[in-house]
Amino acid sequence: MRTKIYLSDWFYNAGIVGFYRIFKNKEKLVIKDNYIEFDTKDLSNFADEYFEYFFNQYNVAERTMQRVANNLKIISQNLTKEPSNKEDENRIKEAIKTQKTYFKNTIKGQLNKIKKFDEDTYETISNAMNKIDEIKDKEQVQELDEIYKVIKENLEKTNINQKLTMNFFKSILSNSYFGQPSFLNVVKSALPYEEQKKVMYKDYISNIIEMDFIKDILSNKYGLDEIKEIINKKDQSLLTNQIIKVYQNIQKKKDLKQIQEYLKDKALSDCSMCNSEEILSSQYSEGNFIPLAVSSDNMSNFFWNQNVNLQICDICKLVLFCIPAGVTSIIKTVKDNGEYKEQNVYSFVNYDTNITELIKTNNNFRDRSKKEKTNYNPYAEIILDIVDQNKQISNWQLENIFVVEFDAEYRAFSRMEYFNITRPVAEFFTKYAIGSLNKIKDYKYRVQVVDYILKNKDIKVIINNRIRDNFTNDIKNNIDSYYATKARMDINLLKKGDKNMEDIEKNNKKLGAIYNIGIATREKFKQKNIENKLDGYIYKMLNCIKQGNKNDFMDIIIRLHISIEESISPIFIESMKEGDLAFEDIGHSYLAGLASNRYEKNEEVENNG
Repeated sequence: MRTKIYLSDWFYNAGIVGFYRIFKNKEKLVIKDNYIEFDTKDLSNFADEYFEYFFNQYNVAERTMQRVANNLKIISQNLTKEPSNKEDENRIKEAIKTQKTYFKNTIKGQLNKIKKFDEDTYETISNAMNKIDEIKDKEQVQELDEIYKVIKENLEKTNINQKLTMNFFKSILSNSYFGQPSFLNVVKSALPYEEQKKVMYKDYISNIIEMDFIKDILSNKYGLDEIKEIINKKDQSLLTNQIIKVYQNIQKKKDLKQIQEYLKDKALSDCSMCNSEEILSSQYSEGNFIPLAVSSDNMSNFFWNQNVNLQICDICKLVLFCIPAGVTSIIKTVKDNGEYKEQNVYSFVNYDTNITELIKTNNNFRDRSKKEKTNYNPYAEIILDIVDQNKQISNWQLENIFVVEFDAEYRAFSRMEYFNITRPVAEFFTKYAIGSLNKIKDYKYRVQVVDYILKNKDIKVIINNRIRDNFTNDIKNNIDSYYATKARMDINLLKKGDKNMEDIEKNNKKLGAIYNIGIATREKFKQKNIENKLDGYIYKMLNCIKQGNKNDFMDIIIRLHISIEESISPIFIESMKEGDLAFEDIGHSYLAGLASNRYEKNEEVENNG
């Protein structure tokens, strides 16, 4: 039976991208602007392809051996180094000790799991792991290769790697996406790899295949005897309870008309998600996709007239089950209780101009996210990709770049954030970020700034906090906060819509001049040996900016300049009077200079934007 899956809401589109990635014989797919068409009989091997996809994504042996190879490489490099002095010798020994610890921790993480089902392999890997303690000089370097070989051979055993990898990706699918339906249920854990694939086929594919037969019955393709004969030959171990019950009822009917009436009136219904009519369906539940946090069983008060009868067809059920293959796992840097930490979230770019662009955009996003985290931010890069690939891209297309981030834990929480990439933000990334955002050296700070920009949050808050934190912790470089302030100014000017590049560059020069005035002011305080007086002034000025108190801020500026017997720069006064430069941008740029490099060489910026 030919069927089509159409672009819809973001989560459904994520499922379409995942379905496309998993489906191996892509030449059998017909891709149009807003739908993918295929023959349902080509889904007969989809459960195998599903397991193969996630096995390749989460291959435990491959992941483990990559870390092991890196540990052993560093150990080998340090063993062959010739220390120049005692201090160097101690540093090398400490490096080797650290890498040995990392190595053993990596292996132990898998050993504890292996011990539960293969004692012999556990002993072999454990013995090889412990040999690392015996390697202490460069003559033993070759023994590292033998250790690597033994561990690799045993981890890559089919029964070992299949079990470890399957349990790994099942835990991710269960905890973050679906809970415990089908083969994800803990009671299925003891089943062999191939048997678990059969469980998935039965629960997610079987009904789709059987609908071909049901449609044939409705179209009068078979007579009564033929229908019953076909049903009798079916392998019931591969059928759902739902379709078995349907077939049992069909067997009781006396003629084709009764069968067709039963199917239309009792067995089939309409899908509330894709609007397909007369199709096998089931009740939507949180097990279809946890992050949506919708439970028809437990949240009836949230439904109109408490009508929880949300039926979805098996095609939609399968599409939702492909969401994990359609989204991208990214590492976000967030500040929690004053400390930066890395957090794993899932993200999807819903660029729904057409399916080809949707797939290409999310493939690029996935590839970008795999790059070295210290050099790239995938959101910024994907915007650049989209604009670069289509020079004639319209405002409408840019403004329809919709990004969702989510993370969830089964029976614990679900968090979801959405944001659109607006035209001013896209224009900023393509034309102006290179002179501001891209120059921020601290990656974690840069990612935090990007996150705020894309979510339309005012970055003045994190700039103020950053200058305050740096000053409190005696960090001697605040030029990153100057570049963040410059980014804020550029975006706000672009949002006004009536500023051209010349206007923006003119204001960038003023901002650079104000930053340099801050540096010059600090130098005057150093020359007069009164630099210690700056601390109190800087904290007061940060509070003035936070409260929007221009008068008190200028009073402090006047006192600062009286202290060094200097007049206030006309550029500073003019900038405070004019409307293009926001007070916060003037204040933060000045303080970024005033609080920078207190004991180091000046790092001024050119006043050329």
